[in-house]
Amino acid sequence: MRSIAICSLLAFAATAWAVDWRPLPSPAGVQATVDLDSVGTTKGFTRFTVRRAWTSAQPHGSGKEYLSTRLQYVADCNARTAVLVVTQYFGEDRKLIHADVKPQLRRSELVMPEAGSELAEALKLACVRIAESGGAQADAPKKPKPSAAAPAKPAPPRSSSGSGIVVQRAGSILTNQHVVKDCDGYEVVDDANRRLKARLLATDAKNDLALLSVEEAFPVAAALRKDAAPRLGEPVTVVGFPLVNVLGARPSVGFGNVTSTVGIRGNPEQMQISVPIQRGASGGPVLDQSANVIGVVVSKLDALKLAERLGDLPQNVNFAIRGEPVRAFLQSNRIEYADSNDSAALASTEIASRGAAVTVRVRCLRESSPATAPAIKQQ
Repeated sequence: MRSIAICSLLAFAATAWAVDWRPLPSPAGVQATVDLDSVGTTKGFTRFTVRRAWTSAQPHGSGKEYLSTRLQYVADCNARTAVLVVTQYFGEDRKLIHADVKPQLRRSELVMPEAGSELAEALKLACVRIAESGGAQADAPKKPKPSAAAPAKPAPPRSSSGSGIVVQRAGSILTNQHVVKDCDGYEVVDDANRRLKARLLATDAKNDLALLSVEEAFPVAAALRKDAAPRLGEPVTVVGFPLVNVLGARPSVGFGNVTSTVGIRGNPEQMQISVPIQRGASGGPVLDQSANVIGVVVSKLDALKLAERLGDLPQNVNFAIRGEPVRAFLQSNRIEYADSNDSAALASTEIASRGAAVTVRVRCLRESSPATAPAIKQQ
């Protein structure tokens, strides 16, 4: 067959979305997991991502050291074969230090993995996910239809998670629209580990914003900077719940700067920040040096896929929704939020503490019963 460009099989940009990691067989000193939220189909192939994390730094040929890798595979579920097409190496603070990309792919290069291996288990889980979601390669063994006398028990709910901002103590939470898309229910987990049932109040698909509400009150709410426009180069802090199945369900904090006051392709509703962003951070706050909210985390640029197109590897390019559309969205939904003119610089530890107090984990619950649930859309 003709060779296929790898970039044609993979998306251009990646949303900082929630993630469903499953453990894989691993040798001592390494933890391997497969990202089931990365599973999708393109041009008759299945794609999925495996992550390896080492307990100690590993040497790389470039002279740098790495602590984890992400391996992107292309597979044929019908033949149970796969091939590695992209390897990303990450050092401290999850910074990308190197990437190996296979530019072209032939179907003949796909091989069957060794039984019981890490790849064999990852391929099995990925193909089952495709089958469950009604994908084109849904070749997993079909379950027999339940008889009238013995109805099948519905599978437990599936869930994914992102982040959210408490914008009103009475129970209003701001997040991304893509975090709450196609959910059958919502749950919010706050800093005190309370699990609160939530309902969706409003969405703005254009700016990727959504508003949730819970019946319980919060002890504190975020303050939005009155002068909402970002300032080029100003220090920013991001708080969120990235990679909860790997890093745990406690808030993570990252520090960086505003590197551009516009977003991808010059989008005036977004800004670019240098804070490293991972899946699950979507919907979290971008804070200024006074712990005021000036934006909402939304996405990151997929460096490897852009490198395939441009021949260069951009690093740490991430985006947030600017404060102006955030304020307009809250005002249009009659949410009374706190304004702040504070400009005094706080210590990073204080910013992190205040940010964690107003950042919650947002869980999107999906019923997996095939009789009632829509196909899960892969992001």
